[in-house]
Formats: sequence, C-alpha cells, structure tokens
Amino acid sequence: MRLSFGKVATWALALASALTISTASQGVAAPAGSGEELSFARTDTTTALMRRDVKDLSLAERSAFISAVLKAKATPDPLDPTHSYYDRFVAWHREAFSCEIGWNQRGNWAGAAHFSPTFLPWHRELLLKFEDMLQEVSGDPTMTVPYWDWTDQASTAAVFTADFMGGNGDPAQGYALTTGPFAKGSWHLDILDPISVQKASAIQTDYIQRNFGNFLGKRVYRPKAIDVSHALHATHYDANPYNARSEIDASFRNMLEGWREAKPATCNEGWIYQGQASGSPHAMHNAIHIWVAGVWTDAKGVDHQGTMGYNTSPNDPIFFLHHANVDRIFAAWERDRLRYYQLSGAPFGWNAKDTMWPWRDRTINSMFGTIRNGYEYQTLPS
Repeated sequence: MRLSFGKVATWALALASALTISTASQGVAAPAGSGEELSFARTDTTTALMRRDVKDLSLAERSAFISAVLKAKATPDPLDPTHSYYDRFVAWHREAFSCEIGWNQRGNWAGAAHFSPTFLPWHRELLLKFEDMLQEVSGDPTMTVPYWDWTDQASTAAVFTADFMGGNGDPAQGYALTTGPFAKGSWHLDILDPISVQKASAIQTDYIQRNFGNFLGKRVYRPKAIDVSHALHATHYDANPYNARSEIDASFRNMLEGWREAKPATCNEGWIYQGQASGSPHAMHNAIHIWVAGVWTDAKGVDHQGTMGYNTSPNDPIFFLHHANVDRIFAAWERDRLRYYQLSGAPFGWNAKDTMWPWRDRTINSMFGTIRNGYEYQTLPS
C-alpha cells in the first residue's frame, strides 16, 4: 500500500444512498444463520477457534506462531513454487491495487480490497486463508492469528519484543529492522512493489524498515479506544460513492479504513493511487500502517517509507496482527446487527451475491459473521 505525502507518490493508504443494515433496505436482510446469509458458510458454528490478544499468549504460543510464519516463508507455494507460501499473501495484496481489477467510477476508483466496500470482507478472507496456511505448515489445526490491540499499551509492548515481531528500525542503518526473527539478514523481501509505483521515492529495500510514528518530522499516533468507540456507533456499513470519499459519519467501512479528505483515486501505469489532502489526519487502520512504517527524508533530501507503507505491506508480519484487530472491530460492529451486504448494481465483485477477486468460491455475504466463518475473538471493543 503506497503512502501519499506531498512530493512523494500516493499510497493506497494516503500516508489504501447509504448501505443500511435494515429489513427495509434493498434485498431481504436476514438474521445470521438463515437463507442467503449462510450461502458458502465456512464451517460449523460449533468448531469456532479463538483469536487472542498478543499480550495473553504464553511463551510457547508466541514461539509456535513465529515458527509457523518462518516455516511458511521457507515453504514453496503449492500454487506457484517460484515464491514462498508466505509470499502468496504479499502477492495477492499487491495485485489488489491493479487498475485491471478495480472499479472505475468515472474519474475515481474503488479498489478490489481498499477504498471500497470490499475492504473488510476481503481482508477477513485474507486472514482466514493465512490462518489456514499456518495450520497446514505447523500441523496445528487450532493455530490462530493473534490480534494487536493498538489502543492498549500492554498489547503494543507485547508485540514489539525481540522474541516476537522485533522492535523499531535502527536509524544508523536506514531504519532497518535489526531485532527479532524478521530482522535484516534473516527475513528477505522477495516480492516488492512495481518500479512504476516506487519511482517517486527511494527504491524499496529487500528488508523490513520501521520508523515508528514519524511522518516527515511530525508525529502520527496510534488510535485510542474512544476512536474505536466512535466508529462502532456508525449506523451504515458503507455509503455512496463507495470509495475513499464516502462520508465517514455514514460509512463504518470508511471510518475504520481511515480515509479523511481523500482525493479522487487515479489509475497510473496500471496501478491505483489513492491520496488525501495535505495536512488531513491519518486515522484508524491507515494510521497504524503509517505509524509502523514511518515516512522520513534523508540527508540528501530523498523521501523514504517503511515496509508497512507499501502495497506489499504484508512483507512485514505485523500486518496480520494489525488486520486481525481491524477485523475484531468489524466483528464488534456486526455483533448487534443483521449481517447482510446489500450493494447491488455495481460491477461484478462488489455486490452482495458476488464473489471477490481472487477467490471465487465465497460470496461477499458469506464473509459477514465470525463464528460461522470458524473463529471468534477473546474480547470485543465497545
């Protein structure tokens, strides 16, 4: 996902009539567990696994998760052995920004997975497939992706330790990650953003870079619990025009995704670029990508960004813990609502009964609800 910061090229986060959940809305909204709502359900609701806060994992559980991620990186992808099993997810996330699979809205764009109604169901399925992979390579059918509650300092402290995700980057080495199992020299980035996407800033490195909270000399902060609570009070899933410019008070999806004062997205050399007005706030999901990545200018005046700032942001494994928390907030919002995705009349891939790119075995409707998708969360925010 690509940053948008003044003279540097845009990033999908800008650092990537309303859809009401109501029986009076278009189509027939159904309670979870009935009819169309259950089409292509993932699992029996009696077998749901528990996703837990990182801070509550035992040392053995933390070690097992890291071992599974490392093994996935060392295992050839069964579908394409030219890259690793882990890198399949990096590739999917990068390709989701292709104009070829985006929604051209007459001068603006909605992506297949970002600045779009599909943002939350798409990443939910990505996490589920990532979890399936970890279970496969580890041989542990109960392994789940833990979540990083970025509103909680204790959860944050548990994430960035030398035995787990590693810490901040080393400024003496260009903010390269030098601690933990994913440090420079141990964890190599094999799938990078296209050169056409990179060209307006320093060339992307083949190791993880982090510069916590730095945005061109200004600070970016992690969202607070009150920000999450505000998002949970949104009454509509999404709103016209179904992209980064959807009004946040009417669009839970855009409120959580984090776009504020977004510019129209454009297609350049085959890739979608989404930016927002200079000086506009970075919020929620977007803010965390920026907070982890950092954006800085070196002594030669060249702008840089960390790994979580690229379309290939899953190269940093913290991506999956971050998105587990985004999904957890989504789960809290769904909790007391009818689960039905109502958009119709859009191109194929964005409507309630469509499947999403690149997975054509699940309807978008089927992605709503966690327990029937095989998992639940230890706690939900309120």
